Amino acid sequence: VFGRGGEEAQTLVQAGIRLRVIPGISAGIGGLAYAGIPVTHRDVNQSVTFLSGHDRTGLTPSAIDWDGLGRSAQVIVMYMAIKHMPDICTRLIAAGRAADEPVAIVQNATREDMKVLETTLAKAADDITESGIGAPSIVCIGRVVLMRQCLDWMGQMVGEPVRDTDPLGVRAISDTA
Repeated sequence: VFGRGGEEAQTLVQAGIRLRVIPGISAGIGGLAYAGIPVTHRDVNQSVTFLSGHDRTGLTPSAIDWDGLGRSAQVIVMYMAIKHMPDICTRLIAAGRAADEPVAIVQNATREDMKVLETTLAKAADDITESGIGAPSIVCIGRVVLMRQCLDWMGQMVGEPVRDTDPLGVRAISDTA
């Protein structure tokens, strides 16, 4: 997703080169899950919006209806957005997103040097600068980020306690049907 796979495949076809597509799991789903953040949770969202954080020119995408996105997207997952987070956060808050909405930035997802920054929409730009987190990163905006408080399996493996078994405050642990 947003990694130029379609453009590369088109170039091969135009050059008369046969290709084979091997399906995989996008970092926007697999990388976030590895960091303890499911992109969907039935008590939080019924949809996810995936988008690129920059356009062909390297700028914040102007073709995105930021007001509409801010009003309608339950969870937003962004690729290649780290550089434009100050602008993106400002646009989303102006569109009506809560300033305290949870945000996670996952750098180098699934790698040994993976870093996860948990913040809010209002603090994300400053926290990114202070933490030094950078590209390549996946950004997730929405309440599903709170699930990391109980699903941070890597932290649990090294003895860190579960921060909250019901971070959404919506169900008893036995209510799994």
